[in-house]
Amino acid sequence: MVSCKILYVLRMLLTFGLSSASSLPTCFISTPFVGEWIQPGLADSITINNTSCSLKGTCIATIGHQDVKNKFIFYNEQTRCKRCVLFISRHLNALQYRESECFDADDDDNTRICGSITSDTVLYTLFRENPESIPCPFDQSWHFEKTRQVSKVCHPKAFQHCLSSNTFEVSYNNQCQTNKNLRATCFARFTDGNINYVVARSNDRKRFVCFSYSKAKRDEQHTLPNEVYLSVDETCRDLLTRESAIVLNVLSDTYHRQYESKIQLPHWTQGKWLTIGTSSMNMNSVYINNTQLIIKINGDQTILHDLKLTRVIVKSRPHENNIRIKAKSFEQCSSILYCIQLTYRSPAVMDLSISFDENKCQVSHLHYTLFKPSTSSNISCPQMGIYSSSKTYRPLIPVSTCSTGVWTLSIGCETSNKSELTFSSACRHETVPDVQVITSIKGICLASWRSDEQFQRTIILYEQTRAFCLIQPLKPKIASWILSESSCTDITVSSINVENSLSYSDNCQHYIKSSEFLTTNNSSIERISYLLFSFLLVLLLCKY
Repeated sequence: MVSCKILYVLRMLLTFGLSSASSLPTCFISTPFVGEWIQPGLADSITINNTSCSLKGTCIATIGHQDVKNKFIFYNEQTRCKRCVLFISRHLNALQYRESECFDADDDDNTRICGSITSDTVLYTLFRENPESIPCPFDQSWHFEKTRQVSKVCHPKAFQHCLSSNTFEVSYNNQCQTNKNLRATCFARFTDGNINYVVARSNDRKRFVCFSYSKAKRDEQHTLPNEVYLSVDETCRDLLTRESAIVLNVLSDTYHRQYESKIQLPHWTQGKWLTIGTSSMNMNSVYINNTQLIIKINGDQTILHDLKLTRVIVKSRPHENNIRIKAKSFEQCSSILYCIQLTYRSPAVMDLSISFDENKCQVSHLHYTLFKPSTSSNISCPQMGIYSSSKTYRPLIPVSTCSTGVWTLSIGCETSNKSELTFSSACRHETVPDVQVITSIKGICLASWRSDEQFQRTIILYEQTRAFCLIQPLKPKIASWILSESSCTDITVSSINVENSLSYSDNCQHYIKSSEFLTTNNSSIERISYLLFSFLLVLLLCKY
């Protein structure tokens, strides 16, 4: 009797266990496949969750290895259709799939159903509905060679690299009637063997651009592909076979630069330059060679302008070494034409102005005075002498000690070097009034010129990597102004603060060099600390 009860309990537990197992889900779609997807050619988007796929039905079984399950059996109740779908994850934003024919709902041989999918089965591509952009695979433009087969048909002539690393522009040849230049943002990249695939979407969200490339070749500092395979439509189905894709031969970067521009700039224009300005936040770096002008900010981390030089307009003017150049830039994927003017001031200084070509280059929108750091100069400072300020003078040059006080500017008074000048001040210490603080800045004159009938302009280099502009009226022994704007030439009379002028006070013959009292900004702090220590020591001795 007891044994019968035990058998009954075991039977009930076994029955309950089987019914519970049968209630567990037999299909679970993994996270990489889940989301809202777009299939080009279909009006509605496709939604995939953990248990179903729109247009396909409910997932009822998974076919595959224990760790890799990418074949799913879907059942559509409305059509009583049973299909096997093979998902191929290419990227977070790109998913491809192949599917079997429709099988009867009563067909239980899932392995045979999935086995009907072969490599010849049509491959479809899904793109995520709202993907985040990714960097495109090139940091330059790819230009394509003309071939006899495609010379008379519409095809892309270049992938133009834009300032945004996630965006490029597809430009077409003159045979295109409907295709216009297309701007696209990259959102998926993946590889299959030695082939690289890129998927992008037009900025108007109407088209997808898919291309592949392989066998990159080295060209100076850049890596270029030999060929680019462009999908004929936005489904991207022909990229894996590439027989039906458009084959584009890539021109070498060296060949294109020679073809596009044969500019030969003078030696004095080329190299790395810095913009004047006493504030490090306003200083930029400028790089110039025979093909390019680049302006960078934030410690060379951000490109402000990347201009491709196309041709020289004017080589020189009477009594002035001046060059005017046409240039273009793809800013925000829009080709903008510029006019650049470079004016020689000295081997270490020149003026740069940039204007828009659409305004016939009449009005400049950027002005910079550029300099190259130097440790010496053979240019004598103009209007030598000593200039003094009132007690309310506030210099534009940032200093760590005296913000106000009597400031003295000695120009060319050094007996050993007439290109040197000293800007110094004396003030009372804020907490210890009996302590006098001496601050000085030493500099050298890099260039001096007159661009009008009113003022003499001089570039002063100090601390080896900073420079400011000194403005002096042509009438001698009047006054001087120290300016810190980015341009020394683009300065109007109204921008000069007369209250901050330095009036002429003496000539260099009465100048007495007090090197024992003049210190740099850093040593001034050490001197203050030493004086404070001495002052406290005297107080302690007096107390005891």
